[in-house]
Amino acid sequence: MARPRNQAARREQLVAAATRAVRRHGLHQVRVADIADEAGVARGSVHYYFRDLDELLRSVYQQAGERFYTARMTAAAALPDARDKLVESIEHGLPDGPDDELAVVLYEFSMVRDDPVFSALSQSLYDRQVAMYAAILEVGASQGHFTMAAPVLDVAANLVALEDAYGLHIVSRNASLPRERTLDLLLSYARIATRCEDLRRSG
Repeated sequence: MARPRNQAARREQLVAAATRAVRRHGLHQVRVADIADEAGVARGSVHYYFRDLDELLRSVYQQAGERFYTARMTAAAALPDARDKLVESIEHGLPDGPDDELAVVLYEFSMVRDDPVFSALSQSLYDRQVAMYAAILEVGASQGHFTMAAPVLDVAANLVALEDAYGLHIVSRNASLPRERTLDLLLSYARIATRCEDLRRSG
């Protein structure tokens, strides 16, 4: 394979291929050969851009972090009203549906218990999401919209935990908890926790 001019683009291609391969084969069964097949390249090409399989898988996990933390924090930051910030963050914290590839793969990573690197990455993503929600809740309180029914960090932690739990039901195709139902339940909790009835679906 000729060396591409845009190495970042090739790395992104391989991360996308690794995401598909993990979903297809499972995190513990996926091999470099599976990723190379998904990308349509030779195995040596994968090793050219990533030192080993673990480095590539860490990049897959970090991509998920970009989506579920960085991207929605950026979107919420553009909204001046904390009520809109909170609804926006909740709406984008759930999988799009049972075939949401990146979300499915993220749950694969959540089952890794004996790898200190992935444990640290998982804790970091959780802590950042809690901090994101806590900041929004504090802004809402300062704007006079939220009257907290519990400590801010407790509410923020519950929001993240509920997202994780409901998201697993979504990707598991639980017919009793489709995405719209779980979104309503999350917003219901948010209304109770903030004593703000304005927190409704935007669409």
